[in-house]
Amino acid sequence: MKNELIGGTIGTCLSAIGTATQTNEFLQTISLIITIVGGLITFIIVPLVNWLVKAKADGKVDVKEIKEGAEIIKDGSDKIKEEIDKRQKGGKE
Repeated sequence: MKNELIGGTIGTCLSAIGTATQTNEFLQTISLIITIVGGLITFIIVPLVNWLVKAKADGKVDVKEIKEGAEIIKDGSDKIKEEIDKRQKGGKE
């Protein structure tokens, strides 16, 4: 939970910095990249690392645990897509 909070905070800070500096298309592109990187950290990398630690606790990774890992990637990808869509619409939801 603590790692997710740290990862979420980092991702949010990166997104906020990108949003604050948007003055033209170049900076908007940088902001989009920062949003994607922040989303990867927050929604995929941190949860996957936590999953891997739990999955390897017994010394092996079984099929059920692999499916859980795949679900983390799928859910994270969906969340990143939602964030990108929101950013492209100007944050209006």
